Amino acid sequence: MDKVFDQEFLAKLGRLTLQVRRIMAGRNSGERRSPHKGHAVEFADFRNYVGGDDFRHIDWNAYARTEKLFLKLFMEEQDLLLTIFLDLSQSMGWGEPAKERLARQLAGAFAYLALAGFDRVAVAACADRLQGYLPPVRGRPSLQQVWDFIAGLPLGGLTDLNTALKDFGRCAPGPGVALVVSDLLSPHGFQEGLKYLQYLKQDVILLQVLSPDELAPALHGHLRLVDSETGDAREITVTAGLLKAYRRRLEEFTRETRAFCYRRGMAFVQLGSNESFEDIILRTLPRAGVFR
Repeated sequence: MDKVFDQEFLAKLGRLTLQVRRIMAGRNSGERRSPHKGHAVEFADFRNYVGGDDFRHIDWNAYARTEKLFLKLFMEEQDLLLTIFLDLSQSMGWGEPAKERLARQLAGAFAYLALAGFDRVAVAACADRLQGYLPPVRGRPSLQQVWDFIAGLPLGGLTDLNTALKDFGRCAPGPGVALVVSDLLSPHGFQEGLKYLQYLKQDVILLQVLSPDELAPALHGHLRLVDSETGDAREITVTAGLLKAYRRRLEEFTRETRAFCYRRGMAFVQLGSNESFEDIILRTLPRAGVFR
């Protein structure tokens, strides 16, 4: 992680902010608006003064006009909980460059943004179940701990995102933002798992990472394809017609996924593992509304 995030890149990254679609209640003082009313700097509303209220928050201008006591209410700024769900099933190790490399980099960048903004970060490793979990931490001093955890997570196993995401219910610490980074090559689907995250009051960001050979395969002739997770093999003959059918099915899958996320109010971005990491962070994700 340290080699990827040099000081020059961190300075650029520090100018970004994670875009939250809904205002959620946090646990600690932070830099994001909470649905709770407090006494931070941003005005929210008035209410009638009640005996025992802090008289320093009385609106004396309103009293001069109405001869009634009103209390100023402000938006209370609280921290956000970002939970990073990292697909580290065996299929994420496939491709050139491997998809897991970009996935870990993305997780590291999001963690930096959250911790630098005084938010909390948790990390969950997914395969056919929840494989590992780092409970929420807070503050810049926790950054190296999070990066080390992400870098040390093992790769392997089958993919079942529905089960892995539902496993999170056992340790879900409360509402927040859920970042899911995966190739979405889950035989049993992933939609139910994402719906479950929303049930847990998570604002979902879905980043699909595919390799160049998955996005635009350049295969031809007689081939023996081996499933990287199950080891199952299949003999095929790659023709122009077969490649056209594959591209059509990928476009259909992408369209269906994007439509599902749009209907559910989730952010969705498809990325290639060979794309420039800096371009993804500084251009692609801001354009998609994930950062601002």
